Amino acid sequence: MQAVILAGGKATRLRPLTTNTPKPMTPMFNRPVMEYTLELLAKHGVREIIVTLSSLAKEILDHFGDGSKWGVDIRYSVEETPMGTAGGVKELQPLISDTFLVVSGDVVTDLDLTEAIETHRRKSAIATILLHDVHDPTEFGVVSTDGDGRVVRFFEKPKSEEVFSHTVSTGIYVLEPETLSSIPYNMPYDFSRELFPRLLRNMEPVFGCNLQGYWCDIGNFSQYRNAHFDALTGKANINISGTQVEEGVWVGDNCDVHSTVRLSAPVFLGSSAEIRRNVTVGALSVVGDETLVDEGATVSRSIVGSGAFIGRASRVQDSVIGSGYRVVDHGDVRNRIVAGTEERLFTADGDEDIPSVHIKQISISDDTLMAA
Repeated sequence: MQAVILAGGKATRLRPLTTNTPKPMTPMFNRPVMEYTLELLAKHGVREIIVTLSSLAKEILDHFGDGSKWGVDIRYSVEETPMGTAGGVKELQPLISDTFLVVSGDVVTDLDLTEAIETHRRKSAIATILLHDVHDPTEFGVVSTDGDGRVVRFFEKPKSEEVFSHTVSTGIYVLEPETLSSIPYNMPYDFSRELFPRLLRNMEPVFGCNLQGYWCDIGNFSQYRNAHFDALTGKANINISGTQVEEGVWVGDNCDVHSTVRLSAPVFLGSSAEIRRNVTVGALSVVGDETLVDEGATVSRSIVGSGAFIGRASRVQDSVIGSGYRVVDHGDVRNRIVAGTEERLFTADGDEDIPSVHIKQISISDDTLMAA
């Protein structure tokens, strides 16, 4: 079976993390977020992948290559001008001959794609939209279905007063090749705003499939941070790289942790990271590969990218630190997103975004975590 991964978005709401990085390459723990999508597709037997690209395409091409590392076969379609979500897939029409999947390259999910495909075929649908229930649907395409699961209404990004359901499109679709005939040639076209409303007007069999499981669109910093937290707390069933040396503590290869370090699970420490004397790494924290956290520093409820430096006796709290960023000695970074030379205030609503979690204090021994 084939799948199309949409990887051409610019991710302006994740800047400065994505100023020079395509959104599918945004790090999730110590890997690009699109890797998790490839693993999910391979798990469900989807091996033939076409990735649509536009801006910063080379970084994705260089990293993923032919896909053999993930057990899939990847081809690429690079858009010279943005064609929209559906317009980019229209250009692939000669390559698609059977039922196929469309997946956004910037979602974190463990949804059962096999069940979705089976539901699609059982309903004889021309299009099946995977659905999920959310607290705030105003950032998504809101969907209403009848008792048989047939979509009766679709409204993209409604205002608060226009919300008629908290069930939204996940941006994951099972489609028949005939849907591509409803997309015009050589012009931008969007699945949510144009194609699905058109199919509904034409009384085509469009169904929704609301599956149990985890789904998060990392479209803003609150969602980006929470996706990490949800994986750490087991809400999201994804493969966290590294060894779980204690309950809720993941450690990458050659991670060097001093015996005086204080950890509160759940926490992730990347490969070749160095955590020095008297450091505190609080619950719901991620420290990326090859990052140095110097003596006496504290990191809590934060995502620290790869190759970063957290200076001596500094404090990082409720923040996102970009890869390679340096926090000076005795620095104090709270409620901030910092990357390169840019900085933004983190505007999440405090603890409302942080899941309830059992915090376990862990005593670190040299034998447990020091590099071999």
